[in-house]
Amino acid sequence: MEKKILENWKAIDELEQKVKEKTGDSEAGFNASTFWWRSKEGRHLMIPCMYREKKGQETFTQSYKEMIVYAKFCPFTGKPLYEDSLNLEK
Repeated sequence: MEKKILENWKAIDELEQKVKEKTGDSEAGFNASTFWWRSKEGRHLMIPCMYREKKGQETFTQSYKEMIVYAKFCPFTGKPLYEDSLNLEK
């Protein structure tokens, strides 16, 4: 697993803290089962994306499916979250 850039995780941690303060719930935060994958390196940001399957050439199903995307950049600041993401930044 990539080594995290802790400095760039600040925006995510700060937003989670604001949610805890606003709600008064010390356990409030991003959905642990959907957004965070825990490993010995800590949590990693996973973002759910919804999509419809293609039925025909230009038609799609009405129901949605979910695909989980591993985020290499902070969705709030755009900063790389992992050392290997530094190469993608340029």
